[in-house]
Amino acid sequence: MNLVAMQVTENQRNLKMTVLYRQGGVWHPSEISQLMRGLKTETSRSPKHPEYLVLFGHYTKEETLKALLGGQAYTAVPIVGVDSEKLPFVPGFI
Repeated sequence: MNLVAMQVTENQRNLKMTVLYRQGGVWHPSEISQLMRGLKTETSRSPKHPEYLVLFGHYTKEETLKALLGGQAYTAVPIVGVDSEKLPFVPGFI
């Protein structure tokens, strides 16, 4: 394995993300836009998992609520690494 591939693998292993989950719900474009602007981050979602939204970086539930100006019920779970079992799909910003 070359050095670039090794660095990419290491970066993926240490990547900090926050998984937002809304049971039985979907994330609307206006909410995603508010999160991106308010937290100054990237997001990723999957049509196969509309109830999940992955944020680049670690954020608390309070930080996401502030960016959304309130909102519907959801959970916010910080994770590290693309191989985490808590990650429902591989985000597009990888």
